[in-house]
Amino acid sequence: MRRIDIAYCADDNYVEYLAVSLISVSLNNLNNDVYFHLFLFNVSQKNLNMLSEIKANIIFYHIDNDVMRKYDQKFSIKHLNMSTYMRLIVPRMLHGKVNNFIYLDIDTLCFSDLSEINHVDITNHICAVSSDTLNDIDNKNTKRLGLKSNYYFNAGFLYINVNNWLDFDVENKINQLISEKADSLIYYDQDALNKVLENHIVKLDHSWNYLYTWMDLDEKEKYFYSKSSIPKILHFTGGRKPWFKEHEGLSQNLFIFYKHLTPWKDTELRSYSTRMKNSDNRVYCREAWHKKRYGTAIKFYLVYLKNKLKG
Repeated sequence: MRRIDIAYCADDNYVEYLAVSLISVSLNNLNNDVYFHLFLFNVSQKNLNMLSEIKANIIFYHIDNDVMRKYDQKFSIKHLNMSTYMRLIVPRMLHGKVNNFIYLDIDTLCFSDLSEINHVDITNHICAVSSDTLNDIDNKNTKRLGLKSNYYFNAGFLYINVNNWLDFDVENKINQLISEKADSLIYYDQDALNKVLENHIVKLDHSWNYLYTWMDLDEKEKYFYSKSSIPKILHFTGGRKPWFKEHEGLSQNLFIFYKHLTPWKDTELRSYSTRMKNSDNRVYCREAWHKKRYGTAIKFYLVYLKNKLKG
């Protein structure tokens, strides 16, 4: 069996979603020897016990409050939380245990065997990554960061060479950059990773980290029904996640399918209403109308219109 090491990071608010992503990886990699390294911050004993019920090779790492206190609590993006910075310390904590590993954001679903990653050569690089844009050209973010190339990657999937990461002192370089340039780093550690790792990456194809926002309305309802259009990893970037009950459709159905195989199978989906921006009402209106759910579409549109007139 082929060994694959995968790291996730989460606090107590996101453990349930970590479990769903983990199950999706596990079920699609039954012929591989997968080890899940879970880096957890402020997770309750109840949720730890539930995670322990999952039948998989799981290794727990508990992150101390002092380790995370150095990071600013004021994030410019509402759906980011402290756990997004935990990925920076993972290579240090896995040193001596693994040579290479996959870091995965928890807002992902896996639909494929991942053993192919073992054939990606990062011997002379720090990590392998996938672009944040579908055409691999991102002049806006690269210009903003002063990068020499026009390639900007999404940090939700990183295939990391542990020794090279440590030798290049990535963690400290990123901490210093965040400390000195926090106001100019719109996407915080993702910006910092792009800046520090420039010229030290291997580019992967989009299937390793396919962003849900790249799909149009038709693709969002059809991608699963053709083998050629199913990505290895689907990444739900942005604030509209499949675990919010307002996010109805194929991807939520797939999320719920994997959720039913976790210890959180009986928990209800949360509502996105308290976090919604008015633009979200417009998006949900358009999606509901496209699915011919006209009553729901009108409801979202009326809320959107009311807020628009207020503002």
